[in-house]
Amino acid sequence: MKKRILIIGPNQKHNILIAEAIEQPNQPIRKVANISFTDETIIVPSAYLESPWMHKQIISLQQKASKALFLVPIPSIKKTYPPNFACVLRVPVIGVALYETNENKLEERGTAEKILEEIGCTNQQFFLHLNQEEIETFVEEISGKED
Repeated sequence: MKKRILIIGPNQKHNILIAEAIEQPNQPIRKVANISFTDETIIVPSAYLESPWMHKQIISLQQKASKALFLVPIPSIKKTYPPNFACVLRVPVIGVALYETNENKLEERGTAEKILEEIGCTNQQFFLHLNQEEIETFVEEISGKED
């Protein structure tokens, strides 16, 4: 069974953006209300994070994953992840803070680090602006590390 990269995040647009950077598909990945299995990724819909009853489904997906990406949009208004949610997974976990604007303020970065640590993403953290070059560099870096 082929292992894929598990992508979890509260913003479906960001999830698909990262998945498309990893996949390099001929057509855009469609937004759907259920879990999407592509060649290289597993995309968890944002609604699964909002429902405590669906958390066990996310946890069970680690059987098919080589690593998990936890995406956090900054500025983030509400807490979408339960505390230490990433600690439940046995696959390598990567925390990714995504910035909409090109301003990387020190205060926002501190907030992002705090949120990622609350989730349980302490080993690997990335801070990305939503531009194509940074996302491609990030994808190359995580794809090069086969765990």
